[in-house]
Amino acid sequence: MLAVKSEAIVVHFSEIALKGKNRGEFEAALVRNISRILGDEVEGIIKSESRIIIRAKEITPSIIGKLGRVFGISWFSPAYFVARDMNVIKAQVISAADSLKGKTLKVEATRSDKSFPLTSPEINREVGKELELMGHKIDMENPERKIVIEILRNEAVISTERTNGIGGLPVGTAGRVLVLLSGGIDSPVAAWLMMKRGCLVDFLHVHSGPTSESVIESKIPKMVKKLMEYHPERCRLFVAPYTEFYKKSMELDSRIELVLFRRFIFRLADRIAKANNHLGIVSGDNIGQVASQTLENLLAINDVAEIPIYRPLATFDKQEIVDLSKRIGTYELSIQEYKDCCSLVATKHPSTKVKQEKAREAGEKMGMENIIEKTMVQVEIVEF
Repeated sequence: MLAVKSEAIVVHFSEIALKGKNRGEFEAALVRNISRILGDEVEGIIKSESRIIIRAKEITPSIIGKLGRVFGISWFSPAYFVARDMNVIKAQVISAADSLKGKTLKVEATRSDKSFPLTSPEINREVGKELELMGHKIDMENPERKIVIEILRNEAVISTERTNGIGGLPVGTAGRVLVLLSGGIDSPVAAWLMMKRGCLVDFLHVHSGPTSESVIESKIPKMVKKLMEYHPERCRLFVAPYTEFYKKSMELDSRIELVLFRRFIFRLADRIAKANNHLGIVSGDNIGQVASQTLENLLAINDVAEIPIYRPLATFDKQEIVDLSKRIGTYELSIQEYKDCCSLVATKHPSTKVKQEKAREAGEKMGMENIIEKTMVQVEIVEF
């Protein structure tokens, strides 16, 4: 793919525009995130009249690809900035349309500055007529391509290639959360969805390997790095063994072992989260998908945590989660073989309706708090 020859990229946002008095903070966060993700590939980024303008020597596929992974962007387009003069505007449109020969076109003008002498429909008609004189076919209902003209206070912006962004809110505008990261499909998608709502993320992975080093050499850090393509700030992976729980698991009723294991993970997450100022715990649970995710068992698991638990996939069906993981880019890593702790504690007939009181009593009997204390001193942290 050849580099796109253009003066700049214009970036639009939508949800941020609804933030009222806090809007400026969200816009500043979006500019900051774009700058961090694009790095030295661009010359400058500024905010101008409800849009962000990115200047670059050339607009490469790398820049376009990275912008497609910035939360908060509604759409963006390579653009030409010209004088607010209809003759100049028409000349630039004709030049830009040269690469669109044979395609049906529609001119779509907007004015953020209403002092411009022509209305939007009048601009559409004048420019459309000029395009027809040059042999282009205009289709107002189902065009193959749109030529967008935006009249700003000091200049006009012309663009012909619009790329949809991933929307949401800029990462970092909602605080930091701790994501329970397994080796499966669901939890990376849950992390991505929390990022989309502006959250910074750290991860906790509980492993069954012989050492933490075995995890660090596995696919788990690769999954974190893939998610970091959407995350413009630092991130930590907390790695903890499930050895202490396993030592006591032989004493448990196998029908409730899975729920107790989940209580162990959530209690451990709660301790780590409170020690590191996380504002919540995030899980990839999906209601009814497996035995530990019935409403009764989720209730029995929840009361070990003192801070909020978020489950962004609660109502998704499995195919929706798979489709989203493919879009994000985590699916191929997720399906790679990996010995997950949950598979080690699963039984053929786990209880789907463990009572809270029974779970509490079993946890106390096995010495859950002592297990947590011993596990906490074994936690290792990997910085990304």
